[in-house]
Amino acid sequence: MSPAVPDRPHDPTPDTARAVPPTLTAGVACTAAFAAGCTLTQAVIVPTWRRMQPEVFLEEIATAGPATGAVLFPVEVAAVGLLGIATVAAVRRRRPGGLVLAAATVAMVGTVLLLPAFFAGANAAFLRPDFPADAVPAALADWNRWNWIRTGLGVAATVLGVASAVLLARRGGRSQIVSRTGG
Repeated sequence: MSPAVPDRPHDPTPDTARAVPPTLTAGVACTAAFAAGCTLTQAVIVPTWRRMQPEVFLEEIATAGPATGAVLFPVEVAAVGLLGIATVAAVRRRRPGGLVLAAATVAMVGTVLLLPAFFAGANAAFLRPDFPADAVPAALADWNRWNWIRTGLGVAATVLGVASAVLLARRGGRSQIVSRTGG
C-alpha cells in the first residue's frame, strides 16, 4: 500500500514568510516610505528652498508645503498605527524582535510629536501673507534642523522595523514550537 496522502495541497510558502505578520510588513513599508520622503526633502527640496530668494520661497512654499504634507502625513500616521498594532501583538505573544519593534514605534511616534512641537507653527508661519521675507533664512535654517531630526527618527524606525521583521522571520516560528513542547 502507498503512504497516506494529505488532504490539503502543498503550501510552498516558507515558514519564515508566514512568521512576519502582514501588519508588520505594511508598517515597515509605510515607515520606509516616510523615511524616503523625509530624506528626499532634506537632500533635494530643502537645499533648493534655501537657494531661493525669500520672496520666491514664500510663493513656492504656499503650494509645495501643503502638498508635501498631504503626501507624507497620511503615510506617517499609517506607519505609527501599523507599527503600534504589530508591537502590541509581538509583545503580548513574546515574539522575537518585540522590543526592537517597540523602539521603531517610539521613533515614529517621535516624528508625530514633532508636528505640534515645531512643524505646525513653523509651517503655518511660512503660509501667513505677512511673513517677513527677511526672516526666511533663519526660519528655514531652524526648519531644516528640526527636519533632520524627523528624518533621522524615520530612518531609525525603518532600520529597527526591518531588524524586528528579520528577528521574527529567523526565530519566530521556532520559538512558538519550542514554547509549545516545553523544550
